[in-house]
Amino acid sequence: MEDHGLDTKLLERFLKEKYCNAKPVEVISTDVKRAVPVGDNYGSIVYRVKFNTLTASGKTKQRSLIIKTVAEWIKVLKGANITASPTFRTEITNYSTVLSFMEDLMEEFEDKRCKLWPEMIGNVPYNMIAFEDLTEDLYIGAKRTNGMDFKESMLVMRSLGRFHAMSKVLIDRGFISQQDKGQLAHATESEFFEKLWLVYFTVLSGAMEEWGQEWGNMAKKLSQLGSKANKRWAELGGTYDKKFEVLNHGDLWLCNLLFKRMEFEETPVSVKFVDFQCTHLNSFIWDVEYFLHTSTIPSVRRANKDLLHSAYQESLEKNLNFFNYSGYIPTLDDVKAESQRIQFAGMCCTVLQPLVTSGQMFGIEKIMTNSPEQVVDKSVYADGRAQELIGEDLKNFYDNGVMDVTSC
Repeated sequence: MEDHGLDTKLLERFLKEKYCNAKPVEVISTDVKRAVPVGDNYGSIVYRVKFNTLTASGKTKQRSLIIKTVAEWIKVLKGANITASPTFRTEITNYSTVLSFMEDLMEEFEDKRCKLWPEMIGNVPYNMIAFEDLTEDLYIGAKRTNGMDFKESMLVMRSLGRFHAMSKVLIDRGFISQQDKGQLAHATESEFFEKLWLVYFTVLSGAMEEWGQEWGNMAKKLSQLGSKANKRWAELGGTYDKKFEVLNHGDLWLCNLLFKRMEFEETPVSVKFVDFQCTHLNSFIWDVEYFLHTSTIPSVRRANKDLLHSAYQESLEKNLNFFNYSGYIPTLDDVKAESQRIQFAGMCCTVLQPLVTSGQMFGIEKIMTNSPEQVVDKSVYADGRAQELIGEDLKNFYDNGVMDVTSC
């Protein structure tokens, strides 16, 4: 070993003092406010709690945490005395096991890249979770009404490839097993999800009557799909090639993404995934298509889908090689074939896109008791914006036979 002449004991003291001096020893005041707009997080109420603290060195410093609690409509749906939310149980388990294993994997391979998720600070099983506040590290959420542009979508695809690669390595090592299988959320065969899809297709097909006479046949087909969509999703999610299996995030849309951007520019340089409540083992394609069809600006997706698929596949392959994975690595042809296989799900997600970016409230708590038009305002699809956004997509799905009722 080189004789560096450094006093390592002194350096050790410096290190300890740095972290000791920054340690909060007293909370002077606390401020609690909503962290996200109502409607941006359907299953939770999210707060930002700011603490004005006194550190061990005698300085005052402001720190904050993000606190997530169970949404009121979930309590009503599950019962007023709910003490444990299944989705919170899933998320807490993910942070305690899967994401912790991923951190160990990064440490093993000296991967110094940023984690793709925030740190969980603590929890109350299973109805409250405390997270680090990513805004302190300059991560902010995207504006919902904008949709994801090309650069944002490319970054998400590359980051998703890394996340899926780590999950695939952990599956191969036995750290993620069939006990972690979960379920493709929108394919859950339940009355709630059956009514959810019925709402989307009923309101859209009704609004399309105002798009013009040439949309009539398409509107009729879409109206017939509402009662069949849930079953078709379940069929598509129930069978897949095991060599494509990864742990999917399960709800990868723009409100579950936070970006760090270059100073003085809007160029995104890093992204964090949040809300790990719907994770499930299945083909990688579910996260890919769900994000592209719900969150990427439709015209951007249509013009660049091959590039976006390629960015995902290249990242998946490079990261699997980086982590010394020796199994089958999906090719770009595999990605395209899987995308084609679940076209019906892609169409369903496309139907969601105008609602996602409308900025209007979605009455999810009314699904079990109210009419479709009382859950989603018809104007979301009738004001001309939806036709401009997804009209071309719907024509393509129609021409390709994806709307044929007999195929569902």
